[in-house]
Amino acid sequence: MAEEEKKRGTGGISRRDFIKGSGLAVGGVAISSTVLGIACGTKAPAVAPAPTPTPTPGAPAPTPTPGTPPKTVEVIKAPEGVVTLTVNNQQYVVKVEPEWSLAFVLREKLGLVGLKVGCDRGECGTCNILVDGRTHLACSMMAIESEKINIVTIEGLSSGSTLHPVQKLFLENQTFQCGYCTNGMIISAVALLNKTPKPTLNQVREAISGNLCYCGDYTRQVNTILKGGQ
Repeated sequence: MAEEEKKRGTGGISRRDFIKGSGLAVGGVAISSTVLGIACGTKAPAVAPAPTPTPTPGAPAPTPTPGTPPKTVEVIKAPEGVVTLTVNNQQYVVKVEPEWSLAFVLREKLGLVGLKVGCDRGECGTCNILVDGRTHLACSMMAIESEKINIVTIEGLSSGSTLHPVQKLFLENQTFQCGYCTNGMIISAVALLNKTPKPTLNQVREAISGNLCYCGDYTRQVNTILKGGQ
């Protein structure tokens, strides 16, 4: 007993203490080797760090971990709108704003003032033009979206001083009073007669139904267009 007390005083552990401490493993739970090593006065073995894996030559790059910030992409500002318009068999390169209508560009930028603007909301037909042979309202078309189409205005119907047959017919029959709607009426008549050379009365009425005559002289206009089909 004296020898055991002596060992205990010098920091050792007696056999009785060891057996007593081992009783902590009640229920079959074993005491770890680390605890036993400390109890016996020995140091626990050092745990070596996991080795860094060496990349294999030719292997794909590792997948970035979630949360990695994306690469910065340089944003290039698009240049201001420049369109190429084909009007009356000529090409015009025009710098336009996104909100400009085709009617505005034709009149104010290209000087084709034979085209008139009435209501400016697609209801009166005064700004009629031919687009690939069909009538369209220039005030309801955006200039920036008018590339790759063939546009014909009232100026493009004549050849120099030689009037188009429909223009000549309107002039000879005095088919206008104030004349403000005449541009749109002639464009509608040309589109009709190109498609239907000999239209009926109802076909003529339908063709110009979208044209507002400010003077209300529709009878003279209908009769003139009917003469163009004879």
